Amino acid sequence: MLTDRDERNLLTAAENRIAEPLRVGAALAAVRRLLRRERESVTCRTTAPPQTSNGSPGDPRRQPTAPLPR
Repeated sequence: MLTDRDERNLLTAAENRIAEPLRVGAALAAVRRLLRRERESVTCRTTAPPQTSNGSPGDPRRQPTAPLPR
């Protein structure tokens, strides 16, 4: 036979099992919204193209290399 305290503990445990994913889901949704907003603000910014050592814009993927040692 269960006591009132046992029933309350079982009910609390069941509520926590139900509520936990909801809290995590809400937190993840908030993070997604924040990241989406941040990504949109970053993509709206304009930046100057990188410049090479001679002062002209260059390919941002190519980095100047030093000569190999002999």
